Amino acid sequence: MNTTSKFQTLLGKVLTYFILLSCFAILGLYVVQRYGAQYAEQKIQEQLERTGLSQFVHYQQVYFNPFTLTPSLEGVKIGEENSPILIFARISFNSYLIKHPNLDIDFWIQESPIDSLSRETRALMRSAGMDTLLGKGSFSSTIQDEGIVSELKLDIKDAGKLTLMSNIRLLDHEFTPSDLRSDILASFALGQPEALPIIYGDAIELRSLEIQYEESGLIHRLFPPSGSYQSNPVELEGALMFASQALGLAPANSPEAKQIATSVQTFLETPKQLTLSLLPSSPISVKELTLLASEGSLYKNNRITIQSH
Repeated sequence: MNTTSKFQTLLGKVLTYFILLSCFAILGLYVVQRYGAQYAEQKIQEQLERTGLSQFVHYQQVYFNPFTLTPSLEGVKIGEENSPILIFARISFNSYLIKHPNLDIDFWIQESPIDSLSRETRALMRSAGMDTLLGKGSFSSTIQDEGIVSELKLDIKDAGKLTLMSNIRLLDHEFTPSDLRSDILASFALGQPEALPIIYGDAIELRSLEIQYEESGLIHRLFPPSGSYQSNPVELEGALMFASQALGLAPANSPEAKQIATSVQTFLETPKQLTLSLLPSSPISVKELTLLASEGSLYKNNRITIQSH
């Protein structure tokens, strides 16, 4: 057999082995994807039922990525199935469920006309001058130094970007991070977020909280340059000072309320980014925060700062 024939024979064997290996690899990926999705869905269902969220979380299917070994929920509705609070095109877990109770997810809010959502969501959208909801975001929550460090990022088209970072500690060991997340989701799904301070008033200790808002359309709709508030800064300042009292930050006629109004007015003049930070001198319970809010002294006693960037 000459050299050319030997080379052709060798090349044929290599190609045959390559095709066979490719077929086995594709078959292996299919098996991993199929059975991984079944196992992930089983675990997700168990978790939803254990936390009592099965009636609030509805999804079309579970997708399992055979390369990263992580699941995703597709076509997710939160709240009532026929009138959901939010509709997600996909919620992807960046780490597998075995890392529970830590959580790391990305999500995409499906483009949703206002009439397809719940009454509460429709009311918020109307107040923001929106008739369609579309966005994306991420949420991570990890256990660090006996505390729960969380970060939520939300980017809503034609509205803005919101980042919320918190560091809390659960004082009552009967509650777990999963219980807290489940109760937060259930309370909003039922339209009763005010129940959370009642349930967790003595169980949560707040170490720090920071909220950042970056404008991309919402402020321009709510406070247009030609609007009455923008043309009458005194009226706007008064409204903001009363808003401080309504939110429990400071009495309407106090120096603290005036400081808040000045910071917010600076932001409204050139709306870019507004940051609210709460860093108490020592950790404070939710019950104590609620009491201070009812007294209108949150801003004075808890090292709250509001900055416009």
